[in-house]
Amino acid sequence: MARPLDVGFLMMPTENAETGVAPRWADILEMARRGEALGYDSLWIPDHLIIDLPREGSQPEGAWEAWSLVAALAAATERIEIGLLVTCTAFRNPALLAKIADTCDEISGGRLILGMGAGWCQREFDAFGYPFDHRVGRFAEAIDITSNLLRQGRYTCEGTYYQVQDCELRPRGPRPEGPPILVGSSSKGERMMRLSARYADIWNRDFDAVNPDEVPYSREDLLRSQ
Repeated sequence: MARPLDVGFLMMPTENAETGVAPRWADILEMARRGEALGYDSLWIPDHLIIDLPREGSQPEGAWEAWSLVAALAAATERIEIGLLVTCTAFRNPALLAKIADTCDEISGGRLILGMGAGWCQREFDAFGYPFDHRVGRFAEAIDITSNLLRQGRYTCEGTYYQVQDCELRPRGPRPEGPPILVGSSSKGERMMRLSARYADIWNRDFDAVNPDEVPYSREDLLRSQ
């Protein structure tokens, strides 16, 4: 039996590349509520501090902080799922990210989708003081901590980049194992694909490359190779 197709839309709470004007909160709220009224299944927010697209002549674009918008939209909508596409794990401590996600899931009544990724725009890392090196290694530790806290409620990890000692997630949101986790990555990076197979409920590939025949790995192959 074919699975039903869910349809979502991506909101861009960023400055317009041509005018430099960003949408105000009233505009963002109206768009979200209109999407919900039209029957969309999900809305998605990107997590950027500055967007510097690798295009000739493009200028950096500012952006509203993603998790603040997610919390506000969670309180202002009733049915539609709300996802991060994707939150950059380098921008927040992974244990704190688990608490933020569980709190937003509580506010939404269990409608959050936790999209996670390693980040790609070096300019925003540099501008806000986040290390850009070893991004996949840092992401691997971050998603391990965040996912295990959400799934188990308590976790200890002595990593190279992150450490938590008997960290407990309390109180808990509406879902005992937390929100579903989406990992955003390119299929060209086998290490990120392995992490997706291990931790993700959903995988999001680059939106400009969607041919299934171009995906060289199956989830089962990746899990067997770990």
